Amino acid sequence: MPSIPLLLFALGIFAAAADAQVNIETQRGRPGVSGGFQVHYGGATGNSEFFDGGATANITYNAGHYTVLLLGRGLLGFASGERFSNQGLSHVRFTWTRHVRFQPEVFGQLDYARPRKLVNRALVGTGVRTVIRNSETFALSVGNGLMWERENLDLPPLARHDDLNSVIRSTNYLNLQIDSRAAIRLTGYCQLNVTDVTDTHVIGDLEITSALIGPLEQTTSLRYRLDSDPPDVVEKHDVHIGTSLGLKF
Repeated sequence: MPSIPLLLFALGIFAAAADAQVNIETQRGRPGVSGGFQVHYGGATGNSEFFDGGATANITYNAGHYTVLLLGRGLLGFASGERFSNQGLSHVRFTWTRHVRFQPEVFGQLDYARPRKLVNRALVGTGVRTVIRNSETFALSVGNGLMWERENLDLPPLARHDDLNSVIRSTNYLNLQIDSRAAIRLTGYCQLNVTDVTDTHVIGDLEITSALIGPLEQTTSLRYRLDSDPPDVVEKHDVHIGTSLGLKF
């Protein structure tokens, strides 16, 4: 059915899209069409009072010798009735899976993150995913590639960073999945500017998912991001802890 991946690609371009990197390994589906929808929520009271929430939707078409993945994610946060966070992304990825061990990929992404002064970012890239082990209870894979990214930043006057910049980065990740009573997924990314290795992004993503009833599941996530050379007035470190309820099909 060649029309299906083309249709999915078109839908992905218009997907509504919470952090600047998405954990692709948790979204790779079984043969045929699969997907899911998650609702995220979190908050605090006492010394700090806030609420944040959002949603993620993904769909995968697995034809056996290739897969097409589309994903959209959005997050809003409010404190004292005022919005303090607004983030989102959309991602599309095509992977050739004919070879069991080495699988070439091409991908593209659009995202924005107001807390990091990111008005918008566009990236395209290509690489190879290497499957080291893949069983029902344990999976380990690594990915290596190159990507071009273009960022538009909202910075104060006389900032040391440019408002608009383009770089080529190496993108490397390691993914570990353990499935028993609960599914544990750990993914680490390292993205280096190929012309300035002091400009590096490091991202860690830990998710623990438990089945509730039927296709309903609960996920607790911990995400860490390090930007070695962040824009002006933006912190180097960023940590987010959240919970979500989701459905899989």
